[in-house]
Amino acid sequence: MQTAAAFEKSIPRSPSKKFLPSNDTNKLHSTPTSMVYGMHKKMIKACIRINIVILALYIFKHPGRALKSVKTLNRLRDNLRDNHTILKYARVNGKYYFTFNAPGWPSKAFNKYISNNLTKLDPVSPHLTLDTILFGITKKCGYQCEHCFEWDVLNKTETLTRENLLSVIHAFQNVGITQIQLSGGEPLNRFDDIIHILQNIKKGTEVWLYTSGYHFTEERTSLLKREGLTGITVSLDHWIPELHNAFRGKKDAFEWAEKAVVNARKQNLVVCLSLCATKEFISGNNLVQYAELAKQWGVSFIQVLEPRAVGHYADKDIYLNETHFSALENFYTSYNYDKAYIKYPAIVYHGFYSRRIGCGGGGKHYVYIDTDGDVHNCPFCQRKIFSALHDPIEKNIQLMMMGGCGTYINSSKNTKQ
Repeated sequence: MQTAAAFEKSIPRSPSKKFLPSNDTNKLHSTPTSMVYGMHKKMIKACIRINIVILALYIFKHPGRALKSVKTLNRLRDNLRDNHTILKYARVNGKYYFTFNAPGWPSKAFNKYISNNLTKLDPVSPHLTLDTILFGITKKCGYQCEHCFEWDVLNKTETLTRENLLSVIHAFQNVGITQIQLSGGEPLNRFDDIIHILQNIKKGTEVWLYTSGYHFTEERTSLLKREGLTGITVSLDHWIPELHNAFRGKKDAFEWAEKAVVNARKQNLVVCLSLCATKEFISGNNLVQYAELAKQWGVSFIQVLEPRAVGHYADKDIYLNETHFSALENFYTSYNYDKAYIKYPAIVYHGFYSRRIGCGGGGKHYVYIDTDGDVHNCPFCQRKIFSALHDPIEKNIQLMMMGGCGTYINSSKNTKQ
């Protein structure tokens, strides 16, 4: 693992402050970091472990079978983290999060999430469950993002009605999902429909919003929070405003992203920044500055995505090489597992996990549902497998899992659950 000193060599401290308007900087600095660590984190970890054991005993009714399932779950967790020990949790609105891809503890959704994964691993009677759906609810967007995977359908006529959206969500809730991530397009273009979804989904499922931040106003944020929104993932693809604006094709994109973070934190929503790490962006300097900005803004997570040659990136030379992977993995391990970065947001890097234990898509942990209601392995595979509106869910998810992921060797097809 790269040391803190080596990673930050020759990097000036917090120069990103000069890019922030002074009034917003003051607002952001007025709220403390959401990360907990040290003895506080150890106490919460112990409580979570007790909670998991109690759930296992309740499910299996037999101590030996319960403890075996918990050990299997712990082993998969260790493989996911490459045997590193997590040092920090995000604490928001009275709940603790170790990743933004799982519900916060304590909650009904967390208990359901753990129960689902325990039963999925049970060798005696394995049960099909799904953790998350990423659902593109609109084709509408006013941005022209460089990497947009929905580019070919952007701003075309909507096909999913409000009733369709809720019907699909209810169908997947019956399969056990504990998290819904609404995306687009820009999902805020269907703001009233989002409110309707929040008011009518079954309890025990957390809802997140993928957004550019555009028109994520104080009034809207307050209403979304009141109706049950858990968190937002804000797209931010550079720590320098002008370069983020250029990447997003919108002159005030950075300003909207920043406002969204401020408004979300005021309402105690969990906040994640999502970075598409291109070849042009990846460097020690840019990664450190991005993390500095995220810490200054007080967010809980940074999601790192690798570019894929689909949508607006189709037929373009955008794939990363081993040097890029190494830089991103150093960033991931340093900021998650080096005590020097304990007060920084946690890093979620899907490429790190997928190269070790296989892609989490394809029905293994999540699926992507596009703006026509068709189901894909993930947002970047761009291969419609079945219709969430017309086809049986469980049967087709089982078929998806048999097919596996073509991008990573350790797919759900050849990786033991």
